Amino acid sequence: MDIKQKILVAFGLTISGLALFPSPSSATFTEPRSSDQDIVVTGKVTTKDAIAKFVRATIATPKGGRHEGQYARFSSAICPKVVGLSDNNKKQVEKRMRGVALAADMRVAGEGCNPNIFVMIVADGNEAMKVLRKKKSRLFGGLSPHERDRIARNGGPAYAWKRIQTGSAESGALQYSDETDILPVDVPAKTEVATMRSNVKSKIKRTTEQTMTHSFLLLEKDALVDLTTVQIADYAAMRSYIDTRNSQTQQAPQYSILSLFDSPEPDGTTPASASEMDLVLLSSLYNSPADVSASMQSAAMLHRIEKELTAGADD
Repeated sequence: MDIKQKILVAFGLTISGLALFPSPSSATFTEPRSSDQDIVVTGKVTTKDAIAKFVRATIATPKGGRHEGQYARFSSAICPKVVGLSDNNKKQVEKRMRGVALAADMRVAGEGCNPNIFVMIVADGNEAMKVLRKKKSRLFGGLSPHERDRIARNGGPAYAWKRIQTGSAESGALQYSDETDILPVDVPAKTEVATMRSNVKSKIKRTTEQTMTHSFLLLEKDALVDLTTVQIADYAAMRSYIDTRNSQTQQAPQYSILSLFDSPEPDGTTPASASEMDLVLLSSLYNSPADVSASMQSAAMLHRIEKELTAGADD
């Protein structure tokens, strides 16, 4: 079976809930000290300006801009699925990803859940993107051809995208149905919700919110050699739980796990796990209002981040 067939089989059958995986990656990993390892982060003294810069550099600018658009997030419990690793490494990464979500006060689905977050280890990310765009285009949801091109052009070793829909701020109902199972055809089965009304009379609150329904992350196996399952899981969690900015010119701070595949500075080191800032950012996003503009979400996030970091410094 060639690489194209393996990619299609892995995505098509795994997303449909069948237990079929490609051959495990030949990359070598260092297991964490304990499979029950707690989420331990290293604190970092930072300024309010640095916090604001980190938020801007990490989260993608929403459609409509900060004043009209909204930051997207998962409204349902997350359920990660890893494909392309050995059974042991796969379980370690999935378990750690769940732990990161819990540490950030996110909702986590129980065992046997229907996956909505997919992490796949591939030999060639660019080739995988070509195959998926041609044979499994529904995986990209409403992303425009331009947006799909931008993801494919980032050069790897990570390729990430989200399926984001508009939902009701009151009921959580999506404007269009978005079935968890990706159908074997590329014709979306959409059912429009009759109305998106709200009884809230406010100039601040919106009647809708942006909901991430699925997250996809391709990682090239050669880039994972000598990394630990903790590093892989923490990176995958941050890229999956946040609609992160895809930028070839703007790198994440060295203390963030999101800088894992960036070229380190001469005196820098590769992050060993998610940093305190990473987890507080994640927690602040999922604890901020979802029914307001991105600018108001950002203000609420900055307040929470500053409060959390200050509280940690006082302990």
